[in-house]
Amino acid sequence: MSDLVLVEMKEHICTVTLNRPEKRNALNPELLRQLQDTFQSIQAGEEIRVVVLRGMGEKAFCAGADLTAVLAEEGGGDIVQDALERVANCPCPVIAMIYRYAVGAGCDLAAACDFRIIADSARIGINPVKIGLVYSPKAIARFVSLVGPAYTKELFLTGRFVTAQRALEMGLVNSVVSEDELLSATYSLAQELAENAPLALAGTKFIINKYSNRQLSPEDEAELRAIARYSRQTEDMKEGAQAFAERRKPEFRGK
Repeated sequence: MSDLVLVEMKEHICTVTLNRPEKRNALNPELLRQLQDTFQSIQAGEEIRVVVLRGMGEKAFCAGADLTAVLAEEGGGDIVQDALERVANCPCPVIAMIYRYAVGAGCDLAAACDFRIIADSARIGINPVKIGLVYSPKAIARFVSLVGPAYTKELFLTGRFVTAQRALEMGLVNSVVSEDELLSATYSLAQELAENAPLALAGTKFIINKYSNRQLSPEDEAELRAIARYSRQTEDMKEGAQAFAERRKPEFRGK
């Protein structure tokens, strides 16, 4: 198995790196499983106090899901969300270091982190409507909690990739810095967090997450999952996926 996720420890800071630079760190099933295993193994305590999540290379933080590979996998959408839920539920604070592109599932991955530091030249956004897909209800709920319903609608219903400054205005990111400052700004925040009491960080994060997650009835959740599953079976979804692979504009028919 190739190392699609790299882990490095230094002074209580754990750096997790997506390692598919030739694919702009797109998330394929193998990478997603390695990412899930990595975050499942992280425990708050003396050794690890904060996590920095970044991409390898200079082309992108994460260019989204490797759509062809994910769709070919049974339960492909669940593979994405299972990994991202592990990131979101990591007991330690997680900082996304965003440069160039964080789009599609890459934007969702950034949203699953606790802090997002973005380079001023980067673009960020999520565009499942462009391929006829209703995105994961849990993920949409994560954005509603993060930026509110109005900006969630702007992101998801337009499918735009917005500038770093627009992302800051939305509350999608915490701060915007120059590309030259991105590394130092990210690790400066990581060091600040690492100096705090690890169990207090973990407990406080857990409480904030609990209050942020709106609880739905089992019936509500089943209905939302059914809507998302249905979208994967439509002719529009098949056309959108094919158009994406062929790098052309899809022709949707509402079927």
